[in-house]
Amino acid sequence: MLLKELGEKDFIDRMEIAGPGFINFFLSHETRTEILKTINKEKNKFGFSTRKTNEKDSVLIEYVSSNPTGPLHVGHGRGAAFGSVLASILRARGHQVDEEYYVNDQGRQTEILSLSVWLRYLEIFNQVSLFPNNCYQGPTLILS
Repeated sequence: MLLKELGEKDFIDRMEIAGPGFINFFLSHETRTEILKTINKEKNKFGFSTRKTNEKDSVLIEYVSSNPTGPLHVGHGRGAAFGSVLASILRARGHQVDEEYYVNDQGRQTEILSLSVWLRYLEIFNQVSLFPNNCYQGPTLILS
């Protein structure tokens, strides 16, 4: 249905259904040639916008911001990669982009983490027998 709706296009050689939810578009030889010529001419500027930006085009992207009191996981790396790519795309579109990795190392949770690590250290040498409930209990504080 979509293929019929699109109709014939000079820049498309053919279109194919490639399984449920997928459509492959094959560019014509002429279109591919013109795109490659443009890439060769523009070099590293290919795909970038030449439009002027204004204050409304400014974007701040904050990403990762891992919790200092918990373990890192693959999602933190994925978030960093996604944020970086998104910033690059927005810059290519002409936006003024600032990126920020907000280090969340302030406040009460960091104080509790510091106390928890210190108490676990003392516990290893039998200096502490009672571990407070409001401290981090998790096994990530104990190295085996």
